[in-house]
Amino acid sequence: MRVLLTGFHPFAHHQTNISWQVAKSFTENVIVTDPWSLQRESEIDDLDVRIDVTELSVDLDGSKVVSQLLRNGNQYDAIIHIGLAEKSLLPRIERVAKDIIDMRIEDNSGRKVVSTSISGKGDLPSNIQHCYWKLENFSNQLMFSDDAGEFLCNETLYRTLDTIQQLQLKDQYERKLPCLFLHLPLEENYSIIDCCEIVKDCIAHMLFLPVVEVAAALIENGDSFLIAKRIEGDTFENKWEFPGGKLELEETPFMAIEREIKEELAIDVKAISHVGTWHHQLIDKEICLHLIKCESDNYIDIASTKNLTAHSQLAWHPTDELLEIEWIGSDKKIAQFLQRV
Repeated sequence: MRVLLTGFHPFAHHQTNISWQVAKSFTENVIVTDPWSLQRESEIDDLDVRIDVTELSVDLDGSKVVSQLLRNGNQYDAIIHIGLAEKSLLPRIERVAKDIIDMRIEDNSGRKVVSTSISGKGDLPSNIQHCYWKLENFSNQLMFSDDAGEFLCNETLYRTLDTIQQLQLKDQYERKLPCLFLHLPLEENYSIIDCCEIVKDCIAHMLFLPVVEVAAALIENGDSFLIAKRIEGDTFENKWEFPGGKLELEETPFMAIEREIKEELAIDVKAISHVGTWHHQLIDKEICLHLIKCESDNYIDIASTKNLTAHSQLAWHPTDELLEIEWIGSDKKIAQFLQRV
């Protein structure tokens, strides 16, 4: 695996720039470990990652260096730009590159651009699956940010993301080539060592396929189970599933299923027991599905669809006919399991 890591020259009144101090610390290959190892079905070997480091000038030419490397045919599995955010107390992973340059100071070439778009095509999202990243699992504290500023940091990220989009560059999983910008505080607020650990964590999250934990409800009515059909326009439109949804930050499967059934079906349920866990892999992620037996004290009106948010239909489906419908992902494995028990 090959990762490009960039940092900047000092600028303005700064004698050094922590971004380059951190980047140049990666002089050898690094070993990164699967950050989703506890949720994954099968263990994945650690990755031996080659780090290419490049120092960028704080000017227009510097903002275009990585774009040109990509256009020249250089291939990477991930790209991390690092920059200084002198007023920040925590490292920030930038999720958006804004289509604007609005400099309050000159860059190192004397350029000062005010209120000017970079491309006129609009803002660009970072090519990372940040919605699946759990920052509490990182080595040190950091945060997500949607404001990369309007100086060279934002401009550099924008030009790289724009080039990735134009060239339709992909990673090994056929996702857009992952690229992010990591803003670091001043060294007196965050040590070089701690910043390097965060960079390693970012690399691991970018290179390993994420595992998404979801919970599904097993709600019985005699010899039938409650199932739900996905709405049209959904990735899995008109396919059936045991209703549920993704675990949110610090949620258990029990907490998640009670919340999800309330939000998606407007039904109050109580989680009773954990039935089992099933896995299946999509193109861009692995799903870890927890089946939770639930009960409801209220009558469930399957004919009413007015409160459904992600589904078009509910049904009580007999156990002996569970394999006769089109399921989503692991739900077919669950149907097979239910017919055996």
